[in-house]
Amino acid sequence: MEVAVSALPTALLPAVFLGVVVGACALATVSTRWIGGKARHVARRLDGPTGRVVDGLEHLGLLQRRRPEPVPPVLLALELRRLAAEIRRIEAGSQPNPAARLAAAYAAYDHVLVQLCTAADVPTPVGLLPLDPRHRLALEADLVATGIDW
Repeated sequence: MEVAVSALPTALLPAVFLGVVVGACALATVSTRWIGGKARHVARRLDGPTGRVVDGLEHLGLLQRRRPEPVPPVLLALELRRLAAEIRRIEAGSQPNPAARLAAAYAAYDHVLVQLCTAADVPTPVGLLPLDPRHRLALEADLVATGIDW
């Protein structure tokens, strides 16, 4: 019985080795389409060095990324109108935590405002959102001057 137990690992060793080799070969022959899909997934998730690697793969022709289509300015103007109504509703309402609600609504409004300014080729200030009320008013005036109304 002792001989049979000690011979079992020796008999299984070639089978385990063969399994590892077959698995490694299978991983080595993964299609480039699968790798490209995973690279796109990683590129969407991470910026920085990973994005530059994906850019290099795209430049070499090993990967093709779909660029997101820009949102039409008409939809951005409609979203600004909706967010402005939301800000007025929060200011007039009596819900709890009005300061936090207003801060979130202004941040969303400013984000869409900056997107609309970019679409209309209006220069935008660089910085964190929400914008200073003076900058917000200046951006709104510049957009109205270009003919965009909301």
